[in-house]
Amino acid sequence: MPVGEAAGRYDRLGALGSFNDTLGALPWNEEIASRCTVQRRMRRCVMPDAIADPHNPHKSVAYYLHPADSTKKADGTAANLDGADGQVMVEIPKFWQKVVWDEADPDVMEWWISDRALSGYTVHPAFQKIIGGVLLEVPYRYIGAYMGVLQDDNDVFRDYYDVDEEAANYPHVRTVTTERKLQTATTPRLASVRGKLPVGTGTRAEFRAAARRRDGNSDDSTWRLTDWNLWSAVQLLFLTEYATFDSQLALAGGSDKGLSNLAPGTWAASVSGGSSTYLPIVPTGGTESLGNASGNVALTALYGSGNGLPVYTGSANSYWTDVIPCYRGIESPFGNIWQWLDGIILDFNTAARLDAHTAPGSFVDDNPSADYTKIIAHAGVDNVPASGYSTRIHELAALCGFYPRVVGGSNITGLADYYNAASAGMRVVAVGGSSHIAGHAGVFYVLASYGSAFRFTSIGGRLCL
Repeated sequence: MPVGEAAGRYDRLGALGSFNDTLGALPWNEEIASRCTVQRRMRRCVMPDAIADPHNPHKSVAYYLHPADSTKKADGTAANLDGADGQVMVEIPKFWQKVVWDEADPDVMEWWISDRALSGYTVHPAFQKIIGGVLLEVPYRYIGAYMGVLQDDNDVFRDYYDVDEEAANYPHVRTVTTERKLQTATTPRLASVRGKLPVGTGTRAEFRAAARRRDGNSDDSTWRLTDWNLWSAVQLLFLTEYATFDSQLALAGGSDKGLSNLAPGTWAASVSGGSSTYLPIVPTGGTESLGNASGNVALTALYGSGNGLPVYTGSANSYWTDVIPCYRGIESPFGNIWQWLDGIILDFNTAARLDAHTAPGSFVDDNPSADYTKIIAHAGVDNVPASGYSTRIHELAALCGFYPRVVGGSNITGLADYYNAASAGMRVVAVGGSSHIAGHAGVFYVLASYGSAFRFTSIGGRLCL
């Protein structure tokens, strides 16, 4: 799919080339979805903690979920999504990619994917992992169907909040419990289960450790925090299917929707700590009726029309028009809270001069090891923009993901998603967006402002394999 003239036009290519008109790509429809040979093989499953073969976790899947109803197993019997049978994940099959661009006109780029090896294509880097110290190609990757929640040292899946049924305004006002933040929990594990509020308040390294604790690995060979390469694969699959960078519009029905449009002041009545805490407000789950499909589920369908959420949201009645978005089984790819990405280290020589390093495993912070490869080099010149809405992807890193190169758009023009730049120094990456930032959120949003020691209530993580 090519993008040209500062993302002013999108065109579908190859097997989807008939779905264009004189203005470019036609809107997504079910026929387009049925022709996406890689995407239609994505499916939700339940995965136990013990992975028999790190090279192919496919062998360890407890069971797949029904393609049209994730509350059921594929055979129609009841599924368990609360963690008793394992983690709820989305299986992504290996695919190949090709990126085409002209150095003389880098505003025009083409992205191609294939479910088989073709001339000029390379395996997407998400399917290369360091396992036992060796770089191997894997047939599948797995990403959490839900944002990560906290499992404590007593094996209990925890919410952020205390619940007192006798308290005034129950269940709409709750108290934050310190040990239920990732930072202060004892030997926490990151989990992907339904019905709990996503956990935040941890550094990227703390989330990395919590993900590895699922089975005790120490090198990301099995359970790990979602990495840059895997997120880039999800982005590419979305882009080639929907032929747009505007994921809020495509998946949530508007350019400022998808658990990202709650007015900041409504937090004042939500929890102790006031409006600046920006805690998660919607539990995991709610999109089970979509099965393996993309789309959204309205909050009103789940919680009623005013006071059904686990956390009170004041008088912001307009918030009840919002929805929980989902892409091919991946719930809330944006909105609610941000998520840290592992496997990428940003080194800003100055605010506008960036060296970016990525790795397929054995993740670290701040000082890239030999396992890291430089995908962006500043070479003494400015090569990344200040904060703003992206209008062009960094061409030199296009085979390794979607890093902004130029800004100047808006939440409905250009590439539609925001880029938060940084001052000089080492930085980490978060993606997605939080409930209070409206049009800034999206599948292609990049938050590059913070160092590896940073923690915040509205930044969490997502489990993967």
